[in-house]
Amino acid sequence: MPAPHSAPVWNVADLRLPKALENAEAAPALHAALRDSTKKLWPGGGVLVPTGVWTPALASVLSDAQRQGLLVRGLEAVERTLEREARGLSMVDAKSSTERGSRVSRLLLLSGDGTERFYRQVERLVGTQGLRLLAIRLDADSTVFAATVPDASGVVRALLIEHKDFVARALLALYPSAPS
Repeated sequence: MPAPHSAPVWNVADLRLPKALENAEAAPALHAALRDSTKKLWPGGGVLVPTGVWTPALASVLSDAQRQGLLVRGLEAVERTLEREARGLSMVDAKSSTERGSRVSRLLLLSGDGTERFYRQVERLVGTQGLRLLAIRLDADSTVFAATVPDASGVVRALLIEHKDFVARALLALYPSAPS
């Protein structure tokens, strides 16, 4: 699906955090932690994404999101979910006379053991989804991801958190030193 005309170019410096975090005292430190940890997804890539460390606190947030039905497993399922949501947002935007702001509401967590092809696919996805999607590459491999998701079979290299409150919780779990 081509990028909607309103999708801004993705850049971690331009991200607006979920409202629960953006207006918090910790927001500047969290923004700095995200910016300071960026790396290319793959050697020839053009998009810098934050990196993070797998923590028990993050695993707990993911388990809670899974129990609530707010965790999507696998890049293909993530793409389908985000495309479906983008179509719905486009329809709402077409009917509305007000412009919707771009704020992070989805968090895509990536394992550290993906192939170059996988990361190129992620880079395209991030570019088409605009600033509502934040991708973070973690130091964990796909077996750690799979172990976190009950009944996961096979390789799990991508997990999408679909709700802004869980996105906020996951960001605080990933960057615990950011809140002051």
